[in-house]
Amino acid sequence: MTALKAKTRAAVLQIAEWQLGVVEMPTNSNKVKYNTAYYGREVSGGAYAWCMAFTWWVFREAGFNLYKTARCSAFVQRYRTAAPAQVVTSGYKPGDIVFFDFSGKRKKTEHVGIVVGVVGNTILTIEGNTGTGNDANGGAVMKRRRDVTLITCGVRPGYPDPA
Repeated sequence: MTALKAKTRAAVLQIAEWQLGVVEMPTNSNKVKYNTAYYGREVSGGAYAWCMAFTWWVFREAGFNLYKTARCSAFVQRYRTAAPAQVVTSGYKPGDIVFFDFSGKRKKTEHVGIVVGVVGNTILTIEGNTGTGNDANGGAVMKRRRDVTLITCGVRPGYPDPA
């Protein structure tokens, strides 16, 4: 993977795609390689949800240095304070990092995904720690379809290439 450390949208999307199908082991443990990389040691248990750790890992593998936090809300707050021009609330593009509020109220940030496509009011994402039975703590890296009304906001990293 080191050949892709080019800080590009294409690198981010390809690395995320390569992770499809990765699951935590054992099931419902939050024990997964993204947490091991994030924390610097193996961890497991309910305190270690890993959707944000997955996103951090993908961007790190692509050569980016994202703000390191395991909490979606802390990540969004950091960008709202330090780089408000990178926070977007519409016009999502591949490579954007989007945050979800599954209640539809668009107030909280309970989960994160990386946009890989947009079709009308539907976005296609690759997400860590999701599943068909649990959107925000499902234990797998999966491609998901989400309605844009579930997105609280997004962060657009400083890509050198246009979308």
